[in-house]
Amino acid sequence: MSQPGKQDERSNISVHFGISEEEKVAVQNRGKKVLMALQKLGINTKKSPIVSVLVSGGGLRATIACQGVLTELSHLGILDMVTYLAGVSGSTWCMASLYTQSDDGWEDLQKAEVELQRRLREGSWKTFVALDGLCKAAERDDYSLTDFWSYSFVYFFTKELINTRLSQVRLQSEMGTVPYPIFAAIEENLKIGEKEKTQHAWFEFTPDWAGYSTLGYSEPGTYVSTTYCGSKFEGGKLIQQEPERDLSYLRALCSSVLADKDAMLQGIMDFFKKLTHHSRTQASFLITEPDAGVTLKDIIEELFNLIITFLTDGDCLPHLESLQFTMSGDENFVEAAAFVAEIIEQLSKTNKDEQNQLFQVLLLKTWIKDLVEKSRVSSYLKFLWKTNQCLLTWTWGTMKNFMYKYGDIEAKHLTHVKNLHLMDAGLAINSAYPLVLPPVRNSDIILSFDFSEDPFMTITETEKYCKSCNIPFPPVDKDRLKQDADAPWDCYVFEGEKGPVVMHFPLFNRVNCGSAEVIEKKWQTYETFRFRDYSDDEVIQLLEDSKLNVRENKDRILAKISELSKATS
Repeated sequence: MSQPGKQDERSNISVHFGISEEEKVAVQNRGKKVLMALQKLGINTKKSPIVSVLVSGGGLRATIACQGVLTELSHLGILDMVTYLAGVSGSTWCMASLYTQSDDGWEDLQKAEVELQRRLREGSWKTFVALDGLCKAAERDDYSLTDFWSYSFVYFFTKELINTRLSQVRLQSEMGTVPYPIFAAIEENLKIGEKEKTQHAWFEFTPDWAGYSTLGYSEPGTYVSTTYCGSKFEGGKLIQQEPERDLSYLRALCSSVLADKDAMLQGIMDFFKKLTHHSRTQASFLITEPDAGVTLKDIIEELFNLIITFLTDGDCLPHLESLQFTMSGDENFVEAAAFVAEIIEQLSKTNKDEQNQLFQVLLLKTWIKDLVEKSRVSSYLKFLWKTNQCLLTWTWGTMKNFMYKYGDIEAKHLTHVKNLHLMDAGLAINSAYPLVLPPVRNSDIILSFDFSEDPFMTITETEKYCKSCNIPFPPVDKDRLKQDADAPWDCYVFEGEKGPVVMHFPLFNRVNCGSAEVIEKKWQTYETFRFRDYSDDEVIQLLEDSKLNVRENKDRILAKISELSKATS
């Protein structure tokens, strides 16, 4: 194995324990800013405590609440004391937008909040912009449903596309002018049963490196330079460089909420129809290839209807018969039409898995490469076909595996696959605790702002995770949390002899809502799978609720930071 901490200069791969040399510089420089912020409050210490802010998932609700929390932390001078900002799922939408700000923008996050309100109020989801992005994405061989999610759901919710790359934030973060950002995801192939609660599944993105932060206390983390994340490696050598994905894609990857597959399918179907049936789409992508004799676009769109019907347990026969009729008589689709006839005959004799395999073969038989390449809209056809393929295989977060055949890694289960499949870390723990705890990072205090519908699941799941991985974590009184579940307080402090101090802030609580009945109404208003816009009043109220959680606990937060500052001196 490579010496821990040693970077492979040939491949931009690094195998090391703890944090990278670049991150150490960033933390050191950030520490100077933290010390200055502490001195303004009369706290004189030689060494600043490591304060990590965690912002959880929760769709657009989390995006807005995250903005409110960070605005208030900044206004109260607490954000200047924060070393790390780590996000999961919907909160990464806010983080991605904020990290495109200049240093001046971070000094007054109220401006970013006003811009968020304006964008949600006046912005729009532009069909043709989304479709253009999807057609470009489909030219990549790692296209997945995450690309579709990025240009449909996330763009629709946020009314924003971000072309900036995470590596472009490197200078700003390493100078220590902003909290060091950590975007969290998990690897689907390692998320089997309880394995999602282990250290192995967590994957992080930072401005410097992306990868598995740790494989356990005895094994170092394995990373690729963020600039080369998604490029093709084999045996540690760069085979083919690909452009680094932008922050729009990264936030989609971190927020692909796959837990509710039915809701996702319905949403995908609705967006697909918007994309393909829009008047400008029809005018620009009307395909009648003289050599084909049929409209190839129509066949692929009918395949989409077939696949969606299949995945939602509908009647596939009408769609198969429609495909058979459309293909019949055209020499390009003789084999495909014959296979459709076979499927119709076998439909009632096969189970779901066997039918899925048949439909995958049908997709391959309808992909007439020569016709596609000759078409003036080949990228559009690739988008339609690849989306169908990804739906059948339910493929998300495809990324070339930088560890493929890399001999310096002992975890051989990570080196034999060509592709990784990264997904929403909220499906493991809806807050990025594992990335700010040992053996990766050593936070002294964690400020956990939880926007989850279950106010305590992240804290109880993290305690379980830490016990299974032998990581120090303060004790959690589960009986009290169970008692408070319907009407939590606005702040809970967990501390013990070992591990960090954890301050946990449930979004809706007795302080900003007043009663369990009001809390329940708030959750109904701001449900995670809400596929419609928030009103301006709803946005303003959510911002105020999240700010109040910070404002009401300002003294408690500062007192604890002050206490830990003296302890670390």
